[in-house]
Amino acid sequence: MLRLKKSLSSPGSDFKPDRDWRILFGSFLILVIAIFSVSVYLYWSLDTLEAVGRARTLVDSEIRFDRPALEQVVTTLGEKKARFEALLTTSPAIVDPAR
Repeated sequence: MLRLKKSLSSPGSDFKPDRDWRILFGSFLILVIAIFSVSVYLYWSLDTLEAVGRARTLVDSEIRFDRPALEQVVTTLGEKKARFEALLTTSPAIVDPAR
């Protein structure tokens, strides 16, 4: 009874490094096992083509697009290419502030 009261009255005096290291090592081991288990589960789920099978159903479905918007994008990219080619062929007029 006296020992119980003593241990409750001074919790900081009970210092056992072996116990503390076992707790830290056990916690670390549990964490490593959990991370490894999740990694193996993800690997096997991707390896068995579960995720790829779902992606194939999206690819095999009908794809619809807006033709005028696509033509506008192609036109814009053509204009950008023409401006870029013009910049490559002509040297820009650089103003020298020292003159």
